[in-house]
Amino acid sequence: MRFVTNKIKAMALFFRGDDVSGRRTGRADSIQGYTMRHNGWRTTLPSLLISAVLLVVGAEAAARIFWRLCYGIPIGHPDRILYAYYPALREVDKMQPAHDDQSYDILFLGGSVLDSDWGQVEQSLREQLAYAGQRNVRIFNLASAAHTSRDSWLKYAALSEARFDLVVFYHGVNDSRANNSPPEEFRENYGHFSWYEAVNTLAQYHGQAMFALPYTLRWLVIRTRQVVMKDRYVPTREPRADWVRYGQESRSAVSFKHNLEAILDLASQRGDQVLLMTFASYVPADYSLERFKEKRLNYGLHLSALEIWGLPQHVLATVAVHNEIVRWLATQHKQILFVDQASLMTGSALYFNDPYHFTVLGSIKFVENIVRALLPRPDSNRTRKEKLSLFAATNQFLGKQRSPRGRGHWMPMPEVTEKSVVRYAGGSDSYRGGIPERLDDGRTGFLVPVGTLEHSLSD
Repeated sequence: MRFVTNKIKAMALFFRGDDVSGRRTGRADSIQGYTMRHNGWRTTLPSLLISAVLLVVGAEAAARIFWRLCYGIPIGHPDRILYAYYPALREVDKMQPAHDDQSYDILFLGGSVLDSDWGQVEQSLREQLAYAGQRNVRIFNLASAAHTSRDSWLKYAALSEARFDLVVFYHGVNDSRANNSPPEEFRENYGHFSWYEAVNTLAQYHGQAMFALPYTLRWLVIRTRQVVMKDRYVPTREPRADWVRYGQESRSAVSFKHNLEAILDLASQRGDQVLLMTFASYVPADYSLERFKEKRLNYGLHLSALEIWGLPQHVLATVAVHNEIVRWLATQHKQILFVDQASLMTGSALYFNDPYHFTVLGSIKFVENIVRALLPRPDSNRTRKEKLSLFAATNQFLGKQRSPRGRGHWMPMPEVTEKSVVRYAGGSDSYRGGIPERLDDGRTGFLVPVGTLEHSLSD
């Protein structure tokens, strides 16, 4: 019985740890565990920080490589992110036009009408300005098919260091496509287009970003949303059939006015001259989509039907509203130049390949209207004797022989120079036949459309 009692006491002491060796071992284990835990945090925390830094650096490198391989964004310049959507900005940044350089620098802001792939406006302007004596012209054509006034504002704002002698703004129809969406989906910044939801976000980083990762993460979120919720966006091509009825409201007018005013404000700050123009169109009375597709209208090439922008009556009404905004802003900014192309080019199918795109003849006429606005009027400070002398020289054609085309006179050189002839012909109310042409048949002269002497001399 005593043996059993002793065993029980021994076991109790063992489990209590009252033996000396047990107490020492327990304290040692406790100290060792505390030390290991303390030293573990000291070594683990720097490791975690280093891993996080390496992860961010790797993600930044991956983002830059992605934009470089897919969109050509320079790895060392993540702030050039809008090159991904507007690659033409790259050439302007490279050339760096300035007010004090040796060139007459012109910036085109518009849609496909000014795009050299869709017409001859750019080439015609170069030629006509050359005949007007301005031969050192550089045209930076940022116009592009389907672009709206929103694109033009973002592009112009992105060119923070460039300065232009003339900024040409020509928009009107592409903005109308934004109206083909339910009112609850419409966004004044055109964010109901997938294109603008992305470009509006990236534009905030252009010229500012030091790192590519922040905007890359935002871009990935946007692109994911656009794939998952694609039905909430306006299509990039033809409008949705179930949404086209919403185009009857010209909600784009507010956006159009805001975008154009932003451009005018920037131009004023930069000292750039702006040329505003109303948007010209021609729609025959017998227009229909069927007749257009069958090319039975009196257009030239039948390039783009009205229906790619919406229902014809909605599109035409919205363009008219946009034109009124241009006219009104032209009256509010006296320093800008203005050409009412919608009035000057109305009614002639010879000028149009479709409701808005020009034929070659239309491009020439369009540019003639521009050049008239650019050229100075006849110098009223000249004496009547000087004017008579100039135009007497103009009428000294060889034997008073009419030109083969029957619309001009031969002018001998050097009594009247090419520059002075264009100046006076362009400023005269009788001017009708276009910029003078150099005639190359063995005689030096210019074919110049002029009116009567007295009419041309009127101030």
